[in-house]
Amino acid sequence: MLKKMSLILGVMVVIAMAMTGCSSTNESQEKDKFQAYYDSRVQHVGDNSKVSELLNVLGAGDLGKYTIALTTDKEPYGLTVNFTELRDPGDEAKLENGDRIDFAYFALALIENLNEIDVNYKDYNFSLSTEQANEIVDGDIKDYGNSIEKLKELNNKLNPSD
Repeated sequence: MLKKMSLILGVMVVIAMAMTGCSSTNESQEKDKFQAYYDSRVQHVGDNSKVSELLNVLGAGDLGKYTIALTTDKEPYGLTVNFTELRDPGDEAKLENGDRIDFAYFALALIENLNEIDVNYKDYNFSLSTEQANEIVDGDIKDYGNSIEKLKELNNKLNPSD
């Protein structure tokens, strides 16, 4: 009987350790993700290579192939992301249904002088200005680019069930 109890206790300890390890791994991956976001901040929307790098870090490339156009000659400064092909055909329905594109919010937070972003695919257009984003996040979208913790907070506001 004592051997059986020891075995059960041992299995429970192993399970608890495995669960703790998975939890800390997920937390570590999340921290790394937001650290990468923060490290990729861009001061000027006119810096084409840094804007492209930021979009890749934010996962825009996970959605599909795209090109970008920058509006930098006068305010409001803008970024247009034109998708030419989506990786997953199911994503087209998400776009057509008006599902939010989180990377647009993060781009507004992380590109210091970006005032508006447009995301296009075929006939679909998602437009977001800093004013609209401010209303949705109930605060200043630019403040969310000031720290890793604020980026996590933005993610939680955009994805309350995550």
